[in-house]
Amino acid sequence: MIRLSRLFFVTLLCVNSLSIFAQQLLPEIKVITTKLPQKENQMAKSAIILGDSILRMHTGWSVTELLQKQVGISVAGAFQTPGSNQSIFMRGGNAGQTLLLLDGIPLYDPSSPESNFDVNLINLENIERIEILKGGQSTLYGSDAIAGVINLISKNPESAKVKPSIKLAYGSFNTINATVGLSGKMSKIAYNIGVNSLKSDGFSSAVSNLSKPENDGFVKNNYHFKLDRNFGKIKVNVYGNYTKNQSDLDAGAFLEDKDYTFNTSNLQYGLGLDYEKEKFTIHLKANTSKVERSFVNDSTFVADGAYDIFSISSFKSNANFADLYGNLTLTSNVNLLIGTDFRNQSIAQTYFSIGAFGPFEDIPLNANQANINNGSFYSALNLNSKMGLGLELGGRYNLHSTYGSNFSYNINPFWRLNNALTVFGVYSTSFKNPSLYQLYSPYGNLDLTPESVGSFDLGLKYENREKNMDLSFTFFDRKHKNKIGFASLNTAPYGIYENIDFQNAKGIEMSYIQSIGDVSLNINYTYLQGFLGVKGAERKALLRRPRNQANLSLAYSVSEKFNLSANYQFQSKRNDSFYDSQTYSTVDVILDPFHLVDFNLHYKINSSLRTFVSLNNVLNQTYTEIYGYNSAPINIKFGISYN
Repeated sequence: MIRLSRLFFVTLLCVNSLSIFAQQLLPEIKVITTKLPQKENQMAKSAIILGDSILRMHTGWSVTELLQKQVGISVAGAFQTPGSNQSIFMRGGNAGQTLLLLDGIPLYDPSSPESNFDVNLINLENIERIEILKGGQSTLYGSDAIAGVINLISKNPESAKVKPSIKLAYGSFNTINATVGLSGKMSKIAYNIGVNSLKSDGFSSAVSNLSKPENDGFVKNNYHFKLDRNFGKIKVNVYGNYTKNQSDLDAGAFLEDKDYTFNTSNLQYGLGLDYEKEKFTIHLKANTSKVERSFVNDSTFVADGAYDIFSISSFKSNANFADLYGNLTLTSNVNLLIGTDFRNQSIAQTYFSIGAFGPFEDIPLNANQANINNGSFYSALNLNSKMGLGLELGGRYNLHSTYGSNFSYNINPFWRLNNALTVFGVYSTSFKNPSLYQLYSPYGNLDLTPESVGSFDLGLKYENREKNMDLSFTFFDRKHKNKIGFASLNTAPYGIYENIDFQNAKGIEMSYIQSIGDVSLNINYTYLQGFLGVKGAERKALLRRPRNQANLSLAYSVSEKFNLSANYQFQSKRNDSFYDSQTYSTVDVILDPFHLVDFNLHYKINSSLRTFVSLNNVLNQTYTEIYGYNSAPINIKFGISYN
């Protein structure tokens, strides 16, 4: 890794020494995830903005394949068969410690053990921009925003009366992806409606010794609409989004299963109100989300070493959310944010199985007994002096129907030395509420308290718009207390959730972006060091998170119509563990490092018609993201879009 680090720095120096500069400046993007909207180049915190041009450049990638290439983020399962479980690790945080947002609205699945949302339910075809804020964001977004937030911003309606869009793609594993949409404005109502369908035969999820392992397929259908209407200074929008997936599963690591299926659906609908004046704005967001999941493991085929011969389980969750906040410009250098939000969540679940010891039925849960209410009040103040010094202060008071109350805050001093260079520091406290499963399942504990985290960032950002260059460096350190873990018991139910764990993660993020004529370069590197501790036991390494990760992207505009890009990723060795059904014990393993190379090609036939080709894992590397499971070999996707 020392050699790789040296190569990284040498590359930076060589690229920076080039004297050919681009003629066009980098575009300015207004970041809205901060709730105090500000231009990207004025932000004094660690953030990543993936605009529409970047999403188009990587057409054919999934949302996790795209996130995997970003500094400070790794995704376990991003390159597995479509529909596989995928865990987003930001700055070493667990899967449930990065909060996903859709247009600023938290995405939860309260029925999952950690409340984290299944990224397979996200339709990237209807996303125009992704904003990523790193570090503790509980002041703005409450529970689960420990390592950061990822805000997926949906496409707005077009200004034309009627503007159709069509996209057709085909690729390896007999993968078909089709999208049809209509967007425009009729009378005073702007609209955006669309349908997306994806079907893939996939490949075997688990590593298998069978001569003909079964492919684990995936089917996904998404329907969405968005309507906007202006009433003077008030803008009203209503929206709906429904996604239904079906995935074939295997029984576990190294356990092939031919009749194990997973079905999930998510229905979301809501409304938004925005009132804007020159120095004062008010925003209201209200949303309802319903998730249904079911696992069916039939008995036609029973994998060797499988725990049971038949099982069926169902999970239902309901999450209601409302957020009301306002921005007030007190002076040209002082902005105030005040808000309040409310969340109501409930779950219901059943489980039945037949195993070696006969039938077993778990205690069912229903929404009347497994639900919570959570209300919050929050505020933030942003100060900017003419000398370049600035400060952001924020706090949130949180009221929970089960455990009571808690408080989180953030302090963000910064100094803009000139128009290009900013030095900043951030200290924030954040929290994660106990999930409904951790509270009310047969292993639940109503005495749980929220997990608490203290995070510290120290960084610098350099942006030279004349030279189309961005450089950033951030050191982060996060300490996690009262983490909820699973403790074994000698009597039924043989386990219970308790606040017994603690977790630390610290590291360095470096990013360099340069545009030179028709060539653009993006290099990033992440160093991560962390551990998970359990009271009364030795510390353990964080699972499936590389200590060293590097990404390099090179894009070249051959002409106004023809674009090429190449991407390289390196991940160092990682720790993992799996449950051995033969010895009934957990085994620790080390995953080998891997290198991946991808190519993308885009050709603009005319102003409306485009084609693309995406070739992934060009070197056909054999690698492991999760022990006992396969990752994708060399594969290709190609398609055409009309817009």
